[in-house]
Amino acid sequence: KYKPLLREQLKISTAVGDPNARGQRNESLAWFWSVEVDLGGPDQSWNEEFYRVHWLRAKALRDRWREEMLLVKLEMDWTCKFFLWKTTQWGEHMQESLEKRLPGHGCYAGRQSQMYSLLAQDVQAAFQDLQNVLIEAGDE
Repeated sequence: KYKPLLREQLKISTAVGDPNARGQRNESLAWFWSVEVDLGGPDQSWNEEFYRVHWLRAKALRDRWREEMLLVKLEMDWTCKFFLWKTTQWGEHMQESLEKRLPGHGCYAGRQSQMYSLLAQDVQAAFQDLQNVLIEAGDE
């Protein structure tokens, strides 16, 4: 039930006194705050507020990570779509150049189209592996 007390667990939390103070975002409660103890007495409001503040902080941290996961997934999708769009755009430039009998321009546009096509393939492969990791992390 009881674990050894470490020096870093014996610091005073200012979460109740100043809930918006800097540097408290990633703090967690020491183990002894979760031990079931009857704190019977006339005024337990400070204790309830202490737990409420830490619960709200933990919820806010979880919500920020969920939002970040969503944004990362969207950014990966946007990156793939951008490279595919550039592939199509340069492919159209290549066709126009060849119709106008500008082989140098067509060759350059073709090379750009190929480059963006390879980039799209690379990021899709890399992001697919990462998507699997993000899905597993999101399930926890």
